[in-house]
Amino acid sequence: DPIGVVSIITPWNFPFWILSQKLPFALAAGCACVVKPSEMTPSTTVMLGELLIEAGLPAGVVNIVLGYGPGVGSLMTAHPAVDMVTFTGSTMVGKAISAAASGTLKKVALELGGKNPQVIFPDSDLESAADAVTFGVYFNTGQCCNSGSRIIVHEDIAEALVERVVEMSKHVAFGDPLDPATQVGAIITTQHQGKIDDYVREAVAAGAEIALGGGPLLVPGLGGQFYQPTVVKGVTPEMAIAREEVFGPVLSVLTF
Repeated sequence: DPIGVVSIITPWNFPFWILSQKLPFALAAGCACVVKPSEMTPSTTVMLGELLIEAGLPAGVVNIVLGYGPGVGSLMTAHPAVDMVTFTGSTMVGKAISAAASGTLKKVALELGGKNPQVIFPDSDLESAADAVTFGVYFNTGQCCNSGSRIIVHEDIAEALVERVVEMSKHVAFGDPLDPATQVGAIITTQHQGKIDDYVREAVAAGAEIALGGGPLLVPGLGGQFYQPTVVKGVTPEMAIAREEVFGPVLSVLTF
């Protein structure tokens, strides 16, 4: 059933895909929509808007606004004419949206970040497990809310598994996003790259050990807005790297 006006706020890591998961269904239900992409990745949303005009969508059914969260996103979540807010992004912003929407009892749909565990028992097929872990941590450069960035592995097989993951990681092609051979590309901003590196440094200072990588990656001709494939072992549950999203190509290894 149509609920009315829907505010759609999308993140930077899958800007076109996530909008494609939200917008068609709101329109199919008969809703009008206001869309705000991340200020870091607005282009594909604007391109979709041009396609919607070309397709003959009536004016005012889909409205695209560009800007930052505090100025634009906050208005989209608190405005009395908005009946629903759907948001994909960080837990911190999700909390703020819930609070802002509560004043008018809007319907809220949130897809937020986490610290997804992969639990590996001693009777696992180590090759398959290592392959799954390697894919899970580097997919979309680890900039993914369901990145398999935290493994909890039985101590009897931890060393063997880490060795396999490290070896597999060495064969994953990091580099120029426009090179067809590249499997893992750039970090979204230099500021975010610094945040990734801070998590790794803090873990090492707290007693963890780097088994692979652990720093920025220089790509010839493109500079250093890339991060090495990184495996951090000896992680304990109280460390920030075990509890918070790193959102980069960094694997945290905990044992049980």
